[in-house]
Amino acid sequence: MSLIFRNRVLASLDEIDRAALEPHLAAVTLTKGAVLTEQDQAVDCVYFPETADLANVMIFADGRAVETSTVGSEGVSGLAAFLAHAPCAWRITVQIGGSAWSLAADVFRKQVEASPALLKRALQLTHDYQSQAAQTAACNAIHEVTPRLARWLLLVQDRTNQVDMALTQSDIATLLGVQRTTINAAAAELKTAGAIDYRRGRVRIQDRSVLRRVTCECYDAQRRRSEALGVVAERQLDDGIGSERRV
Repeated sequence: MSLIFRNRVLASLDEIDRAALEPHLAAVTLTKGAVLTEQDQAVDCVYFPETADLANVMIFADGRAVETSTVGSEGVSGLAAFLAHAPCAWRITVQIGGSAWSLAADVFRKQVEASPALLKRALQLTHDYQSQAAQTAACNAIHEVTPRLARWLLLVQDRTNQVDMALTQSDIATLLGVQRTTINAAAAELKTAGAIDYRRGRVRIQDRSVLRRVTCECYDAQRRRSEALGVVAERQLDDGIGSERRV
């Protein structure tokens, strides 16, 4: 019996690619905070998240870390380095724990090289993550923290389909590259507006439409690119927390 996948890459495999990869896939539970690939190290294993969310994080010499992009149920970890046969330029960590599939990188590489369809998908995802990183860099340089926080929460929900997330304000401050007191103020603003609730290390999206009103233009710009590539499904964004609509 074929496996049922909630990861969009695995779910979209044709029969040949599925037959080649499925015997080598392992279902795993990823723990929040786990490091899957260290910065400047080889990508030995790739991960296809289902309910987990991964962060691509740049680590600085003084220990500070800033997220450049996020990987959820739409994709697979470490693609740019994997395709270039190069060490990963960032650390890949688990920012929201959950389920995923793991696969040895050499097995995945062999099939990507043999399959034009799988290679095309990998390149589309790589472009999506690169554009996400570029948009994030520009957003961090120009926009205020509250719209950036709204954008980040929308992006993570798009790629995990989760409303309730195990995240502390300290986690978010680290990933957005700001002080915790700054995140406290931004989160309080979103809570007062009815967009989110947070308590005991959890953030819950109460009203997605409010987040949509608060976020900066960067969210829609990235969302349009991801939809055009088929990386994420088209989503109705104006009714409560939102609901997906397949196209």
